[in-house]
Amino acid sequence: MSFTVTTEPRENRQLAVTIEVSKEVVDKELRKAAAAVASQYRIPGFRKGKAPYHIVVQQVGLSNLYSEFIDELGQRVFREAIEQEKIEPYAQSSLEDIQLEPLVYKLIVPLEPVVKLGDYRSLRVEEEPIEVDTNEVEQRLEMYRDEYAGWQEVERPSQFGDLLTVNVRSVIIPDSDDENGDNAEEIVVLDETDWEITLDEENPMEPAGFDRELIGMRAGEEKEFVVEWPADTQSIYAGKRARFHVEVTSVEGYEKPELDDDFAKLVGPDYETIDDLRNAIVESLQNEKRNAARSSYINKVLDRLVEISELDYPPAVIEDQLDGMVRDMDQRLRRMGLGEGLEGYLRMINQSEEDYRESLRSEASKLALRNLVLSEVIKQEGIEATDDDIEEHIKQLVGVDENGEILESAVELANMLRFGGGRSLVVSQVLSSKAVDFLVALARGEEPPSPAAKSESSAAEATNMDEVSGSSTDAIDNSETEEKSE
Repeated sequence: MSFTVTTEPRENRQLAVTIEVSKEVVDKELRKAAAAVASQYRIPGFRKGKAPYHIVVQQVGLSNLYSEFIDELGQRVFREAIEQEKIEPYAQSSLEDIQLEPLVYKLIVPLEPVVKLGDYRSLRVEEEPIEVDTNEVEQRLEMYRDEYAGWQEVERPSQFGDLLTVNVRSVIIPDSDDENGDNAEEIVVLDETDWEITLDEENPMEPAGFDRELIGMRAGEEKEFVVEWPADTQSIYAGKRARFHVEVTSVEGYEKPELDDDFAKLVGPDYETIDDLRNAIVESLQNEKRNAARSSYINKVLDRLVEISELDYPPAVIEDQLDGMVRDMDQRLRRMGLGEGLEGYLRMINQSEEDYRESLRSEASKLALRNLVLSEVIKQEGIEATDDDIEEHIKQLVGVDENGEILESAVELANMLRFGGGRSLVVSQVLSSKAVDFLVALARGEEPPSPAAKSESSAAEATNMDEVSGSSTDAIDNSETEEKSE
């Protein structure tokens, strides 16, 4: 195809590509378009397909003929142009402008990022110490106490928050001016047996004051009292007084168990004493803090490496990361049972997808740049994912039995991860974990593992790389990582 190409570098690793198509090619396309139009529509004075070119132009307009082929032609000439100029786009190019006479396409092509790493072998990052505070242990114990709390009969006087079982009967007291006097028909308000009442100070029962009359009563006690409904209440008994006779048959409090050895055994069979439980809580908190501290430390190391490196990248790098984060959130919401995914969630909170994307941009930028430096470390250090690495990582992901063999229920999933896109994802995670272990060792001033060494990162870390260097599906640019690192 006859065309000329000129290129002009733009900032942020973008290339302006201008393609001017020859007049001969354009004339040929115009005449083909005119013939197609003439065969589809009747031109006055001519049979279908027989109208001459200049008549078709007069009837439909030259710009309409251009619209018949301009998109398809643009795609063809662009493919040939980037092949001719040996341009390798990083992502989809964008059309900046089109001119018709002469026919000129102007496009912006994002190019592969260029990463010049700083001296990462001299990189040192201080780690924060891991400490478990006594208050944290007590808070965890209180969580367990809340979990095992329940209603227990108590011998003390009742108080707000208690559950009372009562027998109650109340009748309206006749007004003094009632003409029937003592012969008035008795109006029964309540006549209940084994009635359960929760004494809630914030949500009192009607009539106002009834709950407070029950405060301080013990199981087995009886009491008579008079309560009046306010005149402005919505009750049918507004302004009336009633005599209540209440017998409390039981008082239950929502009690937490005592922190003793029996409670420890209740929490789990591995705990013989309360000290055993405390020690287990300390160990659990230490592990949680250690994992959180490692993720935080990895981020610090990568962010520091970003700071000392020179990165030149197109805006598409950040947009791709945003796409991945939006896609991950949509899938997460659907797994949680929200059928419409992110779209439905944003509608519920009255937020547009554009605003949601913008709220993620700062974090997406951090993750994308961490990915870039991590990918470059993999390339420069020749870090590889061996077959053994991949198989071991798959086992960590899907689970194994007591013999170290993949669970029967997970065999199909394991096979999916061994081939195609699943394998690319596993390779990406293995490479990421190895590169992270390498950088962490350097940052601690330790001897880094060799590129062939197995990663010490756990499967949880590898599959949660969105907290470290990107989303789990985009941790290191998937299939391209395997090709680049090899």
